[in-house]
Amino acid sequence: MKNKIVSRAVSLLLALVCVMGVLPLSAFAAEGLGDAPGSITQKSSDYMKIGGQSVRYKAASSAINNVGLPYVFDEQMTVPGFGDVRALCAYQKGTLGPGANGQKWDFKEEVSNASLRVLLTYIYSHTYGNFTDAGNARGLETWGSYWSDIWFLVAQAGSWLYEHGAILDVSSNREGFIEQMAEEFVAAMKLYHRTYGQSSWITDWDAIDTHSIIDSADGGKTGYSAYDYVATGVNLVLDHPEYYYDYHLWEYEWDKSQPWKLAGQSGVPMQRLLIAVPGMPDEESVRLTVKKLEAGTNKPLPGVTFTVESADGSGDFSVTRQTGADGTLTLTSEADDLSAGQYTITEEAVPEGYVAQTASQTVTVMPNGSVANTFTFYNEPATATTTPGTGSIRKVDCDNPSVGIPGAVIRITSVKLDEGGSYFGEFITKDGGYILKEDLDFSKLPTGAYLAEEITPPQGFILSSDVSKVKQPFVWDGEHDVSLIFENSSKVKVVLKKVDESGSPLAGAVFLVLRDGQIISTEETQPDGTITVSNVVEGHYEFVEVSAPAGFDCDRSPVGVHVNAEDLQGEQTIVVTKVNHHKRTLTISKRDAESGDPIPNTSFHIRGINVAYENDVVTGADGKVVLESMPSGCFEIEETAVPSPWILDANNRKTVWIDAKQDKDVTADFVNSTRPGIRLLKLDGQTGKPVSGATFLIEEVNGGFSDRRQTDKDGLIVLEGKDGVRPGAYKITEVAAAPNYVLDDTVHVVQLEENRTTTIELTNLVKPTLKILKVDSITKNPVAHAKFQIWRASGETKTGDYNDLGTFYSNEAGEIVLEHTDPGWFKISELEAPSGYSIKQADYEFYLAAGETKTVQVENIPLSALVVYKYDRITGEPVEGAIFQVKYLSGASGTGGTVIGTYRTLKNGSFTVTGLQAGAYVVEELASDSSHIVDAAPQTAYISGKQQDVVQLYFGNSPKSSLLISKVDARDGTPLSDVEFLVTTSDGTLLGNANGKYVTDRAGTILIENLDPNLTLVVKETRSRPNYLMDDVPQTIKTKAGETVKLEFRNKKLGNLEIHKLSSADKSPIEGAQFKITYADGKVVDAASGQLSSNGLYASNKEGQIILSNITGTIVCTEVSSAPGFAIDPNTRSQTVVVNPDDTQELYFYNTPLCHLTLSKVDSVTGKPIPNTTFTVKYASGELVGRYTTGRDGTVTVSGLLPGSTVVVSEYKVPDTHVLNTTPQTITLKSGANTVTSGGTGTNLGGNGTGNGNNLGFENDPKMTLTIRKYIKGTNREPLAGVCFKVTEGSGAPVGPGDGTYYTNSAGEIVIEGLEPGTTVTAREVSVPEGFVLDGEPKTIKIKAGKEAPELIFWNERAGTLVIRKLDKITKKPLSNVQFELTYADGRYVDADNGHLSSKGIFQTDQNGEIRVQVTGTVVAKEVRSIPGYSIDPATQIQSVQVNPGDTQYLVFYNAPAGNFELIKVVAGDKTKRIPDVTFEIRRAGDDALVDTITTDSEGRATLQLEAGNYYAVETACPKEFKLDPSRHTFTVRDGENTTLTVENKAFSGIQIRKTDSVTGRGIYGVSFILYDSANRPVGQYTSDDRGYVYIEGLTDGGRYYLRELDNPGYVPDTQMKTVYVKAGEVTLVEWQNTPITGQIQITKTSADYNPMNGWPAGTPIPGTEFEIYHYRTGNLVDTVRTDKNGVAVSKPLPLGRYQVVESKAAAFYGLDKTPIEAEIEHAGQIVKVAMTNKALSTNVSIKKTGYAEVMPGQDIRYTFSGIGNNSTTALTSFYWRDTLPVQAVRLNRIFTGTYNAPGNYKVVYKTNLSGGEYRTMYDNLSTAKNYTLDASPVALGLASNEYVTEFMLVFGVVPANFRQVEAPKVDCKVLPTVKGGSSFTNNADVGGVYNGQWIQAVTRWTTKVYGKPPKLPTTGY
Repeated sequence: MKNKIVSRAVSLLLALVCVMGVLPLSAFAAEGLGDAPGSITQKSSDYMKIGGQSVRYKAASSAINNVGLPYVFDEQMTVPGFGDVRALCAYQKGTLGPGANGQKWDFKEEVSNASLRVLLTYIYSHTYGNFTDAGNARGLETWGSYWSDIWFLVAQAGSWLYEHGAILDVSSNREGFIEQMAEEFVAAMKLYHRTYGQSSWITDWDAIDTHSIIDSADGGKTGYSAYDYVATGVNLVLDHPEYYYDYHLWEYEWDKSQPWKLAGQSGVPMQRLLIAVPGMPDEESVRLTVKKLEAGTNKPLPGVTFTVESADGSGDFSVTRQTGADGTLTLTSEADDLSAGQYTITEEAVPEGYVAQTASQTVTVMPNGSVANTFTFYNEPATATTTPGTGSIRKVDCDNPSVGIPGAVIRITSVKLDEGGSYFGEFITKDGGYILKEDLDFSKLPTGAYLAEEITPPQGFILSSDVSKVKQPFVWDGEHDVSLIFENSSKVKVVLKKVDESGSPLAGAVFLVLRDGQIISTEETQPDGTITVSNVVEGHYEFVEVSAPAGFDCDRSPVGVHVNAEDLQGEQTIVVTKVNHHKRTLTISKRDAESGDPIPNTSFHIRGINVAYENDVVTGADGKVVLESMPSGCFEIEETAVPSPWILDANNRKTVWIDAKQDKDVTADFVNSTRPGIRLLKLDGQTGKPVSGATFLIEEVNGGFSDRRQTDKDGLIVLEGKDGVRPGAYKITEVAAAPNYVLDDTVHVVQLEENRTTTIELTNLVKPTLKILKVDSITKNPVAHAKFQIWRASGETKTGDYNDLGTFYSNEAGEIVLEHTDPGWFKISELEAPSGYSIKQADYEFYLAAGETKTVQVENIPLSALVVYKYDRITGEPVEGAIFQVKYLSGASGTGGTVIGTYRTLKNGSFTVTGLQAGAYVVEELASDSSHIVDAAPQTAYISGKQQDVVQLYFGNSPKSSLLISKVDARDGTPLSDVEFLVTTSDGTLLGNANGKYVTDRAGTILIENLDPNLTLVVKETRSRPNYLMDDVPQTIKTKAGETVKLEFRNKKLGNLEIHKLSSADKSPIEGAQFKITYADGKVVDAASGQLSSNGLYASNKEGQIILSNITGTIVCTEVSSAPGFAIDPNTRSQTVVVNPDDTQELYFYNTPLCHLTLSKVDSVTGKPIPNTTFTVKYASGELVGRYTTGRDGTVTVSGLLPGSTVVVSEYKVPDTHVLNTTPQTITLKSGANTVTSGGTGTNLGGNGTGNGNNLGFENDPKMTLTIRKYIKGTNREPLAGVCFKVTEGSGAPVGPGDGTYYTNSAGEIVIEGLEPGTTVTAREVSVPEGFVLDGEPKTIKIKAGKEAPELIFWNERAGTLVIRKLDKITKKPLSNVQFELTYADGRYVDADNGHLSSKGIFQTDQNGEIRVQVTGTVVAKEVRSIPGYSIDPATQIQSVQVNPGDTQYLVFYNAPAGNFELIKVVAGDKTKRIPDVTFEIRRAGDDALVDTITTDSEGRATLQLEAGNYYAVETACPKEFKLDPSRHTFTVRDGENTTLTVENKAFSGIQIRKTDSVTGRGIYGVSFILYDSANRPVGQYTSDDRGYVYIEGLTDGGRYYLRELDNPGYVPDTQMKTVYVKAGEVTLVEWQNTPITGQIQITKTSADYNPMNGWPAGTPIPGTEFEIYHYRTGNLVDTVRTDKNGVAVSKPLPLGRYQVVESKAAAFYGLDKTPIEAEIEHAGQIVKVAMTNKALSTNVSIKKTGYAEVMPGQDIRYTFSGIGNNSTTALTSFYWRDTLPVQAVRLNRIFTGTYNAPGNYKVVYKTNLSGGEYRTMYDNLSTAKNYTLDASPVALGLASNEYVTEFMLVFGVVPANFRQVEAPKVDCKVLPTVKGGSSFTNNADVGGVYNGQWIQAVTRWTTKVYGKPPKLPTTGY
């Protein structure tokens, strides 16, 4: 729809009326829901009405129509926690109706269909105006009722299509789905306009299809089709998910447990319902950055004051702030409450010396995930009042002169210079449109007259037709300022024209400008009412109004135009028009319903439904409120309060639509109801909660009206006019109380009046509860079986008769409970106390009020009683179950007294004995509970015999102890059973009933229980397991009351030794080799039987082995004799090994077999043997073996040689008929037979070294003649004379009588005679005549004896020229002295100086940064060495080019200056002294990642090449004469700068203690020491640091000192005092180890949820998860573990202490959880268990590519990318997307990079047909927030004439989850004119990233056909 204005302006439609069913006023009251409610409730239900008629839907799809024509319902459902929402019918045949109001539907399932989700997200969002901040800032519109009705019909059709399985998949067939929904859109429009009689400008609906214009009355000249509307919606949701909330689709079914049935329903099921509810919105971060730069230099400008405020002038947001040192200021949602929307940025003040900008700029700020929100401003320096002057040149857009344009080429040419001479320069404008000072410095420009001329306009712009704007003369005198501005007009531009109803232009309207749905700028209309978009590219442009001029309505419906490739071919201005209408007036009128009189002082609240509007107003004396300049939209007006005597109208809400386009005002009328009403509310008198179930009789006092009603669940009874209530007096009487409530029968009389609903609140109290609690007066324990009688009197009678309620007994809990009894006066009387107790108070009288719960505690006094208490002596807690005996002494039979009873303590540790006669009693504890000992003496008490006498006694018990003995394997901790121990007390008493012997069980433990506390036990191992060393060191421990004390014993296994005797030749075993085996002290090793072997001698068996078991110690094995046929190796005949407990060691001895050597001599031509040839054979040491002469067969054999020895064989004499071969040959002899290749031809004359003989072959050759021929390439062997060759032998010696230099003759030949066969000759061309390319590749030939003479042929090409330029990547300045290696494509070096060889093809750039070489062919240029301060970019290090004869080609290389870091270590206090051998770790400041480890050299320096960034250095080791500095030293490396960090170390003298773990060797933190002098006087106390170091300084006296260790948590303390000798000025180093007391940490890892990637349910153990364990206090890493198949990882033994467990690597398909978990090991052997979970993650990437379906040869083609993204739930590394071009059909021109939703940088690399498969860098350091247009033509890339791009790739590195494109990338190519018509070509693109070492990739393809002319038909004669 080229150049046609497209608009969805609903003003072209019929009058729009808000229908309550479509826009429920309470919908979307909450932000969203995360989970589906269990049930929803029907609020209202009715048929959807159009023109008053119920709608029956006739679909476009037969899948719906075949079932029948269904009714469409307006079904409003209340969703808990959310609000009201319109529901869709999920079942085509179900039924609904208003009778089901208040009924429930239960949750059935969530619908995950992607197509339905996209459709309903779009429809519900635009119906209710529910968008994200990004969507609101984008200006997405909210529909009126007409548009909502149409779309809702489409939504209902989509739901039914889903039910029938007929909806197309939008994911795999987007176009098909759009077409399907467009068909239903047309069906809905037909239904609305034709079936139900709504007028329309379309008369023939049968002629309308999905691509017909349907929304305008101009016959289809402008407007959108159904396809356009649906495509817009679908593409918005899919391509811009940031605009919409994530909607849930939930299906509900009728709650069948409800008894209600719809009237008339007969077998038809109740409808299933589908609702769409937005999910909980994510908090979106918003950031706005203002960047201020100095014009002409682009340097940051600090100290500039800006005000950022709301663009609508509301003042809701206003912040004034200054730019910082980097020239920026940043506002955020978190710090400044910034939200998405439009803002005005105004420059308030600038630093002195700069010109302030007076114009404000309006911008749109989006959430960070959508677009970048950085806005750049420029300030020019102020004009100086004194010399020198300044100069500036800027390029601007003529339509917007404040916008600078980069990319213009300005040429400056001198007209006349003051000092003579001339000047010429061409410069390119940069960001801001300025020529930067670094490119053109006016202060260095010669004074004189100049002409500045624009040579090349920026891309997309044209040169001005006004010559004065293209060529500008100026005079530069160095004193007066020069400021030149060049203006360009865009080649193609889009202009918005803003007018009012009369067509007059409107200034000050703010619009969002969008291209393809993406915001590209925010602009304000100029005085002529226009906004101009310059530099237009292909796409759809829209203007969305976000702010209108004062008094005008803001119309957010977009207006736009589509610009295609054809539009961009010429120069044109495309104009679209937008009309603004004046805002309208809203009048609210309030009248009496009967009289019509106005009602003043009525309050109303006005809320915009689809516009942001809130207002509270009050009617005036005329009963009206008049609101002028109201915005267009739908409004809800709610009556909130009226003056007396009026009441709120039952219909107190109205909805109105204001449309400025209708040019008429709107009035809303409200009236009052005049009938009376009653509202009775029943409440609980105590809680205030509603009381349901209370029955009231409501009667008219004068008779006539009577009604009996019951309060509902809300405690309400409501009677309205419809119930027949008339004005008058009414009696209200409660006739039945609610259950468990007290009746209030008070008669209440109320007067009902007109225009009023009378409310009366009544209360009830619940019936009271009485509780009697019977307790012991002393112990307060409950007392059972007490007898009571209870009476009750009425509440009004205090002295009246009581009614006997009966006799009651207290239960075992001592309670009597009367629940929900009547209120009144109560009397209770204890009639009888339990045995042994007396009544303390018999009678109680009290009033029990309604609503009261009363507890009466009644006590009994124990009589003549004894109370005994038992408690734990440690904790003081009572002890239950102790057994006591009570004896009566007085009058006893015998001396011990009379036992009167045995008693057991109760829960509170006590018992009571009552009714004791006078006398003395002895209380003795017989037994305690199982966990205590009886250690309390009996106590005596005297009972006087008086009933009131009570004696209390207290007994304490100590808890018992236990001993746990553990026996484990010392290596792996395996429990050891059947190990015997002897356990005694410290005095030797044997424990147990087996003479103190105990044996460990299967768990390796012995548990001895019920031991008395404070008992010292001695435990000793008396028998170990077989093959284990016994640990016979006894251990002592003291039992503790209430604790289990523990001892652990560890055993080590005995060791084994295996000796292997093998042949060195084939590793076969050797039997019979004899060894002598002894211990290190010389004792022989016993045999396995325990008997001494014969002098420790052992012989290898037939397997070549000697095996000794159950031995430990240092073993010496010596081979004393070998087997026959083998020689002992003297270097390895004796070996020593240490065999530790639980260890198996192996020793290998090899013997070499003796061997022989065969020498062969043959003729090189005939191959016949040569006899009588004499050889000299020597060992490599020079020892002569002998001389040997070949026989008739040409061979001779040398025997008895040592294997492994090296033999040198040289030819001593040959027959006169052959050439002597003087080259000696060397062979290293192998056992048996060997083969060595030797001789003139290198023929292999022997075997393979395994039995065919050690053979050396020699050959003799006849002398030969070599001819070298030289021709001109491209001719028929035309000879080239005068070419110089250097001819050498293989050794490098020159060939011939001279230095080996030869020149070709006129025949182009060089002839060399007398060459011996076997000679290797190399001919290398060293110079050529002028105009020819040196063929620098040497050719080598080996002279062979034979009939054919050898020859070498060379060809020379006529020369071309290659120019290499080396530039600074930032400044573009040339770089000299950069080295390059030049080779041809086949690897040969390129020669220099027309034939003189360069040093291996090495060239160096000159002062102009250039290398010029005459060369022809494919040349590969590789940068091999840069200059200091620069680094080689690997991506562009190698470039290739094809240089044709007579051709000149250019290659350009760029170097970015790289930061160079130097660290200098000096002595504190004397920085001239450097410190060597100091080691540092260099780490990144951002993530602490280790970059490298460096050590200072002898000069105290260490250097490192680093990328730009922030780092820190940490010292890890230094000489002992200095104190280690563990602090961080931070530094920053910047591109192009060198960074030096100087670190000081304090010299140290004194004592340095290094405290280490004896197992790991690591330093121990927190160990305390005391230092004593020689007189044992303490000097000081010191503590080790986190590396285990202690530095003791300030020791003025040398001599002897003593050190004692005090405290070492987690380690066995070493209390032995150490002696230290100190010399003044020196450092004494003390190495001190401790043995750790260890435990372990066990980590269990399980899945937190179901993992869809591997199918594992929640709770499944996860293998392969890695953890790092850190010491809690030092932060040092102590262990790294990995979970096994059971999801369990166990640490190595760790010293006691606190640790942190941190997950370092997650298993596949799980997210990493780096939350640290603390674990503390508190005692030896403890295993601390930690459980952790991981959440599942998924990995997925996507990309889609589209392009032209058909092209012509030579035509431009564009490819568009969509859906590029990381759809994973985790970050990916090495993320890229790539386009592989169909180079047989197209050539790359330009790349539009698109933008992306996460901040970051990336680069573009590419390959060519000549790049050898290596990538080169095209552009680097690109921002994801900017959409770049990259020139990728061969000229821009500096490609060779026959070179082209084959693929390009955007490389992003690490990207977060949900990383995706925002603006679509595009690629422009040129179709080759040679492409054959009728053919096709395919473009492939892919995307990928790495997770957990695996690539995640996706591929897309697009095939394009090449148009072919139809074949010409033959002439038929007709």
